[in-house]
Amino acid sequence: MISRRDVVTDSAIAVVAEQGVRGLTHRAVDALAELPVGSTSNVYRTRDALITGIMGRIGDLNSQQLDRLPDMFRDSGKPAQEIAVDFCMNWLTTDRNRFYTMIMLSLDPALPDEAVVAKQRNMRSINEFIMRFGQVDADLARRINSSVMGMMVSELMAGTADRSHIEQYMSEFLKWKRDIAAQS
Repeated sequence: MISRRDVVTDSAIAVVAEQGVRGLTHRAVDALAELPVGSTSNVYRTRDALITGIMGRIGDLNSQQLDRLPDMFRDSGKPAQEIAVDFCMNWLTTDRNRFYTMIMLSLDPALPDEAVVAKQRNMRSINEFIMRFGQVDADLARRINSSVMGMMVSELMAGTADRSHIEQYMSEFLKWKRDIAAQS
């Protein structure tokens, strides 16, 4: 069963995705979650606490999804490129609110210190996953993450989430990764 905290936080993620960071208020979250007025402030007393909660929840959801990815590779029988495309498409469609909110809040120069810590923990977790799964060093993992995130942000900004764009990018990206590995 999903906790009230998660209901509030998931609704807050949707508020940012639908109304932008400026639209994030306790009242807007209560309304979207169809909770009595004041429910969000009972969970997160301040807007900074709410933003920190959002960043923490995004990191938790990202980690859960990344933890399942190796099993998907092993069990699906699909080629790595297809699973990578599926993963990106998921973040750009099904989990668009989470991805959009993660990007928007990550770019906010007024992000509370605790939220910055949660953001850094999330990015570190993604980079560590790439290091383990891709069997690459920390620097290459960071570059891979930056490259894939950049492509996804470009798709998000264009409003396309076009599978053929993602497939072409992944094909070129995996060739680049193989070329780098061959040079090492």
